[in-house]
Amino acid sequence: CGSARARLGYVLRGNGKFGGLRGVAAMSSEAGAAPAAPGPAAEKKEDEEPPAPPTPEEFAKTELRVGKIVEVWPHPEADKLWCEKIDLGEEEPRQILSGLREFYSEEEMMDRMVVVVANLKPSKLRGMASAGMVLAASNDAHDKVELVAPPEGAEIGERVSLECFDCKDTPPANAKKKGNSVWRSVAPYMRTSGDGVAMYNGVPLITSAGEITVPTLKDCTVG
Repeated sequence: CGSARARLGYVLRGNGKFGGLRGVAAMSSEAGAAPAAPGPAAEKKEDEEPPAPPTPEEFAKTELRVGKIVEVWPHPEADKLWCEKIDLGEEEPRQILSGLREFYSEEEMMDRMVVVVANLKPSKLRGMASAGMVLAASNDAHDKVELVAPPEGAEIGERVSLECFDCKDTPPANAKKKGNSVWRSVAPYMRTSGDGVAMYNGVPLITSAGEITVPTLKDCTVG
């Protein structure tokens, strides 16, 4: 990716989510014993830098796809959840639940083009199945949320790529495989730019029709 790849690889290294020790000093079973002092290995871990952001090739294992909401209804037991059927170009629309009722009406959700993280492990939210996540941007206070929008002309089901790397030929990570944490590893580096473009570590997300954007939220978290 040339200069874009250099910018992508090592711009952010200080995210606290990756730092620190995984354990704590063990307490002796004897009454009054002091906690064990950290050994050399623990001290070494504290001095280590957090890992670099995933490379474009690793990012490509996250399956981001363009979708269209074809059905939407309120979750019967959760005031903040919409239940959606989203056309991702598969045989049947996929059911996905989103905590967006505070920010979007049913009419605003219906027929909307969205970007979906399509290879998350299926889960249940308040008893209803959800097989993916709709991407949205949020300010720090989380009192304003905007859905990430594919450009006009983007095709339903197409893979989202990076400006410097075409993701469509990279097989996505298996969502059902234990330990698949591709999205978890790239999510801390997902933000909007000062122009409202959705970015991965400073590199725009694109479709065949152009950049993916949000209406007004700038320099905000995407997830």
